[in-house]
Order: sequence, then C-alpha cells, then structure tokens
Amino acid sequence: MKFSELNFKPFILEALKELKFVEATTVQEKVFEQLKSNSNIIVQSATGSGKTHAFLLPIFNQINENDKTVQAVIIAPTRELATQLFNCANQIAKFNDIDVRLYIGGANRDDEIRKLNISQPQVVIGTIGRIHDLAINQNVLKIYSAKNLVIDEADMVFEEKEIVEVDKVLGIIVDNPKFWLFSATLTKGLRNFINKYLTGTEEIILEEKELTKSSIEHIFIPCKAKQKEQVLMEVLDIINPYLALIFVNTKEKVIALSKFLADNNIKVATLHGNLDDRTRRQTLKRIQDMQYKYIVASDIASRGIDLPGVSHVINFELPTDIEFYIHRTGRTARYDAKGSAIALYDYDDEKYVEFLRKKGLNVKFKKIVNKELVQTKLEKARGTIIIKQKTDAVHAKYPMPKKVKPGYKKKRLEKIKKEIKKIERERIENIYRNKNKKK
Repeated sequence: MKFSELNFKPFILEALKELKFVEATTVQEKVFEQLKSNSNIIVQSATGSGKTHAFLLPIFNQINENDKTVQAVIIAPTRELATQLFNCANQIAKFNDIDVRLYIGGANRDDEIRKLNISQPQVVIGTIGRIHDLAINQNVLKIYSAKNLVIDEADMVFEEKEIVEVDKVLGIIVDNPKFWLFSATLTKGLRNFINKYLTGTEEIILEEKELTKSSIEHIFIPCKAKQKEQVLMEVLDIINPYLALIFVNTKEKVIALSKFLADNNIKVATLHGNLDDRTRRQTLKRIQDMQYKYIVASDIASRGIDLPGVSHVINFELPTDIEFYIHRTGRTARYDAKGSAIALYDYDDEKYVEFLRKKGLNVKFKKIVNKELVQTKLEKARGTIIIKQKTDAVHAKYPMPKKVKPGYKKKRLEKIKKEIKKIERERIENIYRNKNKKK
C-alpha cells in the first residue's frame, strides 16, 4: 500500500515525501484499516516494524488545526523513547505548524508550567510521571479534552507505581477517548489493564519474521569510542567495497567523519537531512555514475533511496532506535544480491547487540588481526560485571529463610523481579544517554 493512495491531508503527504516514505509497512496497513471503526486498537508488533508512524500519521490526520486545546496524548516508558517520538512528530508537525510539546523528567519544569499557563499544546508527548505531575498535581496541563491516547511500549509502562499514575491521568480525560496501545508483548499486567478499562477493542497481532534478509551478513567489530576512526580505516582497507554506505547519527557527525576520511585521501559523498534538493540530486547522480565508492550518511538516507550496488553498510555509530538499524542495513542485498552489514560497537552497546540476537539476528563477531577479519566472541564490558553484582545483591537482600510464611516465596520473587527490571531499565537508559552525549 502506497502512502499516496491513502486519504491523508496534504501537509502529511509533504512530510512523507521529505522522509522518503513511499509504502506502508504491514503494521501501518493493519492500523490504517481499523481507522474506519471507533474501536480501541491494541497492537502487538516487534521493534522495527514501523509502529511509530502507524499511530502518528492517523493522529495528525485527525488534528483540528484551529482547535488550540490538547487533542492527543502519547505516553512512553522512558525519556529517551519519548524524545524519539517527539522528534518524529515534529518532522510531521512542522508542515502545518501544529503545537507538539515534550514532557519528561529532567526538563525545566518551571518553564513548562509558565508556557502552559499561556497556551496548551495540541499534541502531548511524554513520560507518565511528568504528565501526571503537570496534569494532576499542578493542574496546568489540560489533557481532559484529548480525543486520542497512545501508550507506546505499553508492556514497559504498566508497573505497579506507574499504573496508579496512568489510572489518574485517564480519569480526567472525558468523552471516551480512543486508545492506541502498542507493545512488543501482551503481558499479564497489560491484559488486566485492557480488561478493566477498554471495551470494543480490536487486536492486531503480527507474528515476528526475520529482522533482515538472510542474504545480509551481520558483522560486529568491537572498538573503543576513541579508536573508531582508525578501526574504520582498517575495515575499509580490508573489505574493498563496490559501494559502501557509512552511517552516523547526526549531520554534524556526517560532516566530521567525511572530513576525516577526506584528510586520509578517501573520496566520499555526504548525505544528510540538511542538504538542499539541488545538492542532494547532484550527489545521488554522482553516486549512481560511480564517482564515489564511499558515502557517509545520516538516517535520512536509510529511507526511500535505492542505490544499486551497495555491497556494504557500515554502522560507524549504532542508531539509538533499533528500527533504524533495520532500515540502514536494508540498503544492501537489494533484490537477489548479497551484502554485508558491519557495525563498530563499543562496550556500552552490548545490551543493544544482545537484543538484536534475541530477536533472531544472526550476528557474527569479528576482530581485526593482521589486516584480516577474524571470528571472535562478543566482548563484554565491566558494566556487565557490575550488573551481575547488582542483581546478586538484590537476591541477597531478600534471603530465603528455612521456614517461610504462606505466600512469602511469591512476594519475594515479585520484589526481586521488580528491582532487577529497574536495574536493567537504568542500564539501558544510561546507554542511550551516553549515545546522545556522543552526538
């Protein structure tokens, strides 16, 4: 299904054009099909399936530009995810001057309150804690008028403390808003919420398929952040690509890495979101004419560009959103060709790598030895040892006595699971935070 065939407002089609989005993913098609009904939607879909735009596009299509009240609330479990959603939303909102605001911990709360006393956002995106604070405790964020409420990564939101805050937030929204719940898994806590609060729901459950084509070889090479440029030079000398796409996370890094390669006598093309149309077209034509062997690009180039002959995709920086890892690596092995996806990872990325492996990605770990890529194992950081020490400490905190009261084992296990999950979430947030500092 092509986006141009859907009944989206002109400004949304403009945004899709800039994003180079042409065809809807499976989850987007399924969600769009349900729009004709007024049912609440529950979607179980894997990371990387395109679920973010499955709810952003329809919500923006329903926004009344002249109504300056809150029309949609989008809740995310972490600051990092909320920020990513905010950035994606602004890529659409800027084409129609829609007021989208982000509410997360760590932001200037007094400034947020001051602005809210002047005007209300049309789309609210944030974590449940900050939204609860502004809407319930301070009564300055007027979300009662929301027509749509989205909970992204819902299985991570519905923990004991947070579900109380969710309950209070939902209690002040009137006129039965439409609920959109997106989750990689439908947990028991999430099922309980659905049964308690939602009626007339439509479930969309998508079975996971392979994350990427089997014709792509995924190679991960360990290196410390300060060594990445030198490791990249060694990799380029080894692989001798037909055409290589080298991905980084920001425009500034595109420019910096391109300069570094040029200073080392490597001719490179650059692609990022701030190129004007004329420069972009000229660059793509020169690439297609084989004037370049190497391209340094940001994620804007991972969508909608079909460059024949890309033999290698190199992730100099792993993208914060795993969805973009799939888009990036999908630029190689087009049609019946084979390709290689190489990632330079540092030790803070090990959880990221393990997540990809658990999702079924066949990852090969290699290191450079005597100007060759040699098979190795996942190299883990001291952080893994620290995590184990913390989880061991949690178990020790709740000892198992010889004689236990009825129900103690179950309560003990619940407490341990809760604390360990908190440790893991803090670990993941620190990884994302460190990535953002490096940008």
